[in-house]
Amino acid sequence: MVAIKAHFDGKNIILPEKYRKRLPREVLIVFESAAPEAAENRLWLKAQEEAFAKVWDNDEDAVYDAL
Repeated sequence: MVAIKAHFDGKNIILPEKYRKRLPREVLIVFESAAPEAAENRLWLKAQEEAFAKVWDNDEDAVYDAL
């Protein structure tokens, strides 16, 4: 499996030149959203991450760090 960055021109997915001659068996496409709500989602995820870190980072749970 290979992960590469490509470009969508509105009609086609444009692969980098070095990958254009390879014939893939299967392709998995992941879209990165550029919509305004994507930025808001990232802010919420960051806030949740910080809240979770406060709860998880303690001496009692530190024993699991070594696993």
